Amino acid sequence: MNRSPTRTALYGCIALALAVSIAIWTIGRPIDSNLCSGADRAPGPLTEVISQYFKDTHGADWQEEISSLIILGVPSAQALARQPQAHYCEALGLLESPQRAPSEKFHTAVLMLSLPIDYYLDFMDRSHELYQRGLIDRSVLSMVLLPRSTALNYWWLPQWRSRFQRDAPGIFSEAHVKEILSGEHWFDYPGRGY
Repeated sequence: MNRSPTRTALYGCIALALAVSIAIWTIGRPIDSNLCSGADRAPGPLTEVISQYFKDTHGADWQEEISSLIILGVPSAQALARQPQAHYCEALGLLESPQRAPSEKFHTAVLMLSLPIDYYLDFMDRSHELYQRGLIDRSVLSMVLLPRSTALNYWWLPQWRSRFQRDAPGIFSEAHVKEILSGEHWFDYPGRGY
C-alpha cells in the first residue's frame, strides 16, 4: 500500500508540530522553589557579597549609583552572577527578609539575571508573590521583569510572556509593554550586555 505524498507530508507536519509543542512545554517548566529548605535560604556567599557591597557603598540607594548594574563590576559579584542557580534559594531568602534594605534586594535581583530559564520563570513567580506581600518594591520587580540576560532570549516563550503580562501593566507604561512583547526590545538590546 502506497501512501500519497500529501499524506506523508501531513504526517510529517503533525509530528513536527507535536515535537515543537513538547519542546516549548519542556523549556517553559519552572523549577519548584518550594523545595528550597530553610537551610538553603540561610545566609551564605551571596548574602556576604550583597552585605559587603551595601557596606562599601555606605548603604546608598541603588538609584544614587552611576548604573543600576554597577554591582556587576565587583569581581566577587561577577562570580556569583555566572552561577546564579547555585545561590537561587539563598537569593529568595534575601528577597523575603524584611530586615534587608530595598537596595540589597535590588542588587540580589541583578545577580540573578542569568538564571537558566526554568529557574527564571520561578524567579518571576516568587518575585510576583513577594511584591504582592510588600516584601519587595516596584524597582526590584521591574529589574526582574525587564528582559535582560536570560529573559532577553525568551520574550517569545508563552510561559515568560504570561508572567510578564501579569505584572508589567502596573510597572511599565503601555508603550513599553508593547515594545517588549513585540520583540522590538530584543532587537534594540543585543550587544548591550545586561
